[in-house]
Amino acid sequence: MSRLRGFWIGAEAEAGQAIVLIAVTLLGMLVMAGLAIDAGQLYSVRRAMQEGADAAAYAASITLYQGGTQVQAFAAAAADATRNGFTQDGTVTWVTIAQPTVAPFNTAEFAEVTIVRNVRTSLVPQSPLTQVTVHAIAGANSLNNDYAIIALGPTGVGAFSGGTATISLTGGGIMVNSSAAGAAAGSSDTWNITCPAANPCNVDVVGTTSGTFPGAQSGSPKYYDGVRTARPVIPDPFAGYPKPSVTGMPVNPAGFGPSNLTNRQGVYTSSLSAKKLCHGIYILKGAGMGGNMTVDTSTIDPGSGLVCDGKVMVFNTTTTYPAAGGTCSTLSWTGNIDITGLAAMTTGPYKGMLLWQDGVCTNNVSLSGNGFDLTVTGTIYVPGGAFQVTGGSPNITVSQIVAKTVTLGNSDVVINFNSATAAQPLIPRLSK
Repeated sequence: MSRLRGFWIGAEAEAGQAIVLIAVTLLGMLVMAGLAIDAGQLYSVRRAMQEGADAAAYAASITLYQGGTQVQAFAAAAADATRNGFTQDGTVTWVTIAQPTVAPFNTAEFAEVTIVRNVRTSLVPQSPLTQVTVHAIAGANSLNNDYAIIALGPTGVGAFSGGTATISLTGGGIMVNSSAAGAAAGSSDTWNITCPAANPCNVDVVGTTSGTFPGAQSGSPKYYDGVRTARPVIPDPFAGYPKPSVTGMPVNPAGFGPSNLTNRQGVYTSSLSAKKLCHGIYILKGAGMGGNMTVDTSTIDPGSGLVCDGKVMVFNTTTTYPAAGGTCSTLSWTGNIDITGLAAMTTGPYKGMLLWQDGVCTNNVSLSGNGFDLTVTGTIYVPGGAFQVTGGSPNITVSQIVAKTVTLGNSDVVINFNSATAAQPLIPRLSK
């Protein structure tokens, strides 16, 4: 009894208390060490999970960028997550892939990947305390390049030439990539450039200018900040566009509708001239196009069974497309003819793209004639050749012109540039 009292009260008590304190301290240190180890494990696992979610979401965005459907994008994300070790099993790991519900990502252009995993740690093995959740959102975002006219060519005097044209630009300015002295020659006639307050515009030139360009009219109502030289080159905004496939496309389908003048989408090896276009993609394999062209918006397409809506994309390419080689036809309109009513498609990978000449074609797109009217909606894209007016005083109304060089001659040009009607390149990226 006295020994027990001594342990708690006497000299022996101090030694006993020390043992208890040491034990408690050691236990605390062990707990702290365990928590540190658990935290490190959780951090490492969370980082790996986030990288897996990011990679899966980005895989979905690449599929969307390449023109795939949302279903295909979700499948690509699931496959990528599996490759990185995250497969839905309903016990340890849950992988959810869906369209985001939070604006501005709640559209079919985005995919959200959520990964949940129960993590077995050293101190607290697999409990609700160690369930880790990560999210990633990625999509193929439209990129507004802010220019109504882009001259892509890196060299050459007069890469852009306004000539004696009357030029009215709304919504965007001009970009000239040429580094030459006098790369951009202004128009000696009338200019009018008006841009939105949220996105003022300029005439931007890598080299220098000659001729007459409008002076700055900053602020309301024009929001045009004038000419800027020695600008950096911008990349071709449509260089990554996937070329259209010929798979399943009819070849030289017969005309239909009144007088059989309406043509449906397909591959054409002979010229489309004085025709009406119905809907979809028209691939011209060295075929060319001429005469009066317009659209049909009332006849039923015998191929799809749908009513024509006049929304089209014309792709001018080589005689051997999609194989290498072959020759390209020159798109040239001369005289008292009209191309009216054609409009780019409003959905799909070619949204806003009206006329695309294959980059391997160096032929020019040429317009001339006093009675010629080009009145269309969408982007005209000629990366390997010129968009040029060679004579007369044609009237040109489009949404955007992007070409190696641009020469406007004595035309009357109206360009209404905005993201709703001009092509907007899709850029795959992680958004959140």
